[in-house]
Amino acid sequence: MAKPADLPISVIIRLLKAHFNSSYTSEGASRLPVLALYAVYQCLMNEAKRFEGKKLLDIESHTSADSRSGRIGDVDIVDENEKEFEAVEVKFGIPITAQLIRGSFEKFKTTQVKRYYLLSTANIDESDKENIENEIERIKNIHGCNVIANGLIHSLNYYLRLVSDTSEFISNYVDLVEQDGALKFEHKQQWNVIISS
Repeated sequence: MAKPADLPISVIIRLLKAHFNSSYTSEGASRLPVLALYAVYQCLMNEAKRFEGKKLLDIESHTSADSRSGRIGDVDIVDENEKEFEAVEVKFGIPITAQLIRGSFEKFKTTQVKRYYLLSTANIDESDKENIENEIERIKNIHGCNVIANGLIHSLNYYLRLVSDTSEFISNYVDLVEQDGALKFEHKQQWNVIISS
């Protein structure tokens, strides 16, 4: 798979959106945003002071349920004592609502996680924004965790600005896509089609 170097962030975002949203005949496309987020965390773990001494857990297979694995997100970071530090749950095509946030809280309420991100390719349901804010505040008051709900693309755009070498991100993403068992040949081939166009 192609690994273009030194691309501007705006071009990387355009490529990712095209890759996520292409028409595929087989299942698995919902895995692509998770892999993109994991790839950017691989970069940030080495660069951001916040993650000094922390560990990014290996990405789990697409088919393992969080309840079975004991994981609280699609991307999980633990502290020096192997305790949950930060987690990210990625939704594909599902707007974030207060109900989704309540469901996420059920996954992490018995942990001491400091930040929990709920990111979606469909952004936030604007009609539910007040309820979302109230739910986030309620969780902060009873648990202490900062829940951050946002659009996935907005978050990737922000994170990529913190990465010193975006070529490393592209390399990480392509490696993850190549290795991921949930993805089919068409998902991998489509990346090359998008790059060559």
